[in-house]
Amino acid sequence: MARLSPRNLLYLKIDNSLSESDVKALRASIVKDEHIGIARVEKATPHEMFNMLEADAKLPHGDLGLLASLLWGLNKCELAEEAEDLARQERGESPRRRAERHTSPQLRPETRRNNKRIKLETEYEVDCARASDNYYRPDTQPPVEGGGMGRPKRVFISYSMDPYNNSDPYRRDADIQLQRRRVRNLADELRRNGVDCMIDQYVEYSPPDMWTTWMQNEIVQADNVLMVCSPHYLECITGQKSSEAGYGHNASFEGKVIFGLLSNHDSYRKFLPVFFDEKDRRYVIAVLRGCHMYGPIEHPARHGQEAFDILLSKILGRVPPEKCAPRMGKSPSPYATV
Repeated sequence: MARLSPRNLLYLKIDNSLSESDVKALRASIVKDEHIGIARVEKATPHEMFNMLEADAKLPHGDLGLLASLLWGLNKCELAEEAEDLARQERGESPRRRAERHTSPQLRPETRRNNKRIKLETEYEVDCARASDNYYRPDTQPPVEGGGMGRPKRVFISYSMDPYNNSDPYRRDADIQLQRRRVRNLADELRRNGVDCMIDQYVEYSPPDMWTTWMQNEIVQADNVLMVCSPHYLECITGQKSSEAGYGHNASFEGKVIFGLLSNHDSYRKFLPVFFDEKDRRYVIAVLRGCHMYGPIEHPARHGQEAFDILLSKILGRVPPEKCAPRMGKSPSPYATV
């Protein structure tokens, strides 16, 4: 009997590990993100669905990011880590070393009592304490894959290298170089603050075989897509790009993927309009003009800048405790009647 490949062994292991509710949630995620049509997955097992994704080139050799993302969504952390390790092995890399788990010694009852926090009196204080515990600070280690805080948030930045399509070629070249530096700096700073941010510049020296497939996968798998709004970017993603423009073809394709996802009314939460220049609602696509606009992001972007911190808080889903509403006091005693 032929020996199963490492991938098929992993697919079988996942298949055997999922409950009936997990399988339903897996089907829903695959259909919702338009990886496979509902008719194909309606009665398929997880193993069969993974083979379909592989046949559709959505699980290429050395890239099991989509599979890991689906497993993270099901809270199957160990299986997601195995998928990531297998992808590394396929690329000829060493598997990530897993941190050893140590069990803390049993504490005596009186020690446990002494270590308990003083009970907080109001819900406000509880919320702020949680925010203080969860909010990422630059002097602490960011969350990493496989760590106790779960997988890092995944972000993709969609932008046009030529933000203005200036008619002056010298000015246009300067605009392009500045835009690339701004985007690279924003992505670098997000990564330094615990966000798994991806941009095209990170893979320019090891380009994918198909840029269109790469862009589609990054947009679909991202928790958030930052749309760097500018006049030319709006023209590109809405299909109005000038035929004479030398840049913007990738942004035009990204626009097709973005509008395809926006056909699901819940998907608008995924897309965040971001500005490097002054915020101008005219350069936001119509369907997102009611959303919050982020920026202007300073250059270079740094943790501690208000516009960047607001964007980071939105991505991480955490609010600094000092930004919570103030504690609500007691109403004053009624005035004495005369």
